[in-house]
Amino acid sequence: MTREEFIKSLLQQIRDKNICQNIRYYEDGFTSDKPAELTMIRETNLKYSKKESDTLLGDFLILTIDKSASKENLVCRFEMEYLFQSYQKNGWNLVWEIIDANIELSEKMRKSDVMKLLQENNYETLKDKLFIRPINYTDRKYDLKDAIYRQIGDIALVLYILISDTSEGERHDVSSSKIHKLTAKAWPVSEDEAWEAALMNTYLMAPPRLYLNPMDTYNPPYQKGAFMALGSSMRKLTNMDMPLLTTTKQMNGAIAIFYPGVQEKLAELYESDYYVAFTSVSEAHLHKVGTLSPLSILRNVKSVNKSMNGPTDILTRKLYIYKRESGKLEQMEL
Repeated sequence: MTREEFIKSLLQQIRDKNICQNIRYYEDGFTSDKPAELTMIRETNLKYSKKESDTLLGDFLILTIDKSASKENLVCRFEMEYLFQSYQKNGWNLVWEIIDANIELSEKMRKSDVMKLLQENNYETLKDKLFIRPINYTDRKYDLKDAIYRQIGDIALVLYILISDTSEGERHDVSSSKIHKLTAKAWPVSEDEAWEAALMNTYLMAPPRLYLNPMDTYNPPYQKGAFMALGSSMRKLTNMDMPLLTTTKQMNGAIAIFYPGVQEKLAELYESDYYVAFTSVSEAHLHKVGTLSPLSILRNVKSVNKSMNGPTDILTRKLYIYKRESGKLEQMEL
């Protein structure tokens, strides 16, 4: 059976089985000006291709299942190439196992609150809620003794689980909890694998943004500053550019510098090493090496920490540098 024949047969079988009321098949290259479809495209590209683009990268099947007893429908997404390869490997039985398992897992996630899932400690139902949050290690190290984290200088990147994320007007409330080491030990995957999944979840929830003007951070359109996106117009940073790095959500936006490929992309834009001045947990200011003295940049970081940041807003009291030769972000001793 050819790929085209498989797709046609799969769609017909889903209709015949009456699995769902809304079946959509989106082909590679699909784009849209409808907000809901555009959001789907962006999220799908980040999750499956690890790239930002408003054009769909790959073919996808999306099933929307009506749950009349629930406030919201169940939406399941499938990568068509993966389904086709599964069919070639082990026939239709494997294809339906994948689809049924995905629907069952999505239904469980919809019905269960996160705290109950934590008690059950089922990694498969928890993994999409994991994310990474940056905090100051020096100030919070005693809170981290049972936590999972990675340390870079005086910065700790900590593994959390998202409990709730609600917005009402300008009010944005996020509830989360650190993952305990004993919790992760019971998972069927390594700590590194869970960490990578959490980092990609964080990227998906809040893609990185680079703003050349600090005023651009006020209610910017989604594509503003999308320097990592395919086809980005941002090709080069000049010696005088001192951009602000954050994320689309901005809250805890300093995590953007630790996303895959971001440090290297910034060095490519600058064609140079660069300093990273974290002025809060939500942002970092960049400076090309050789334009300002590191001591003056550090003094500014300390001034902002003292005059504008509360205890939980301070990410670091140090200056960092990215060196192209080593490919590492390092804390400077000044």
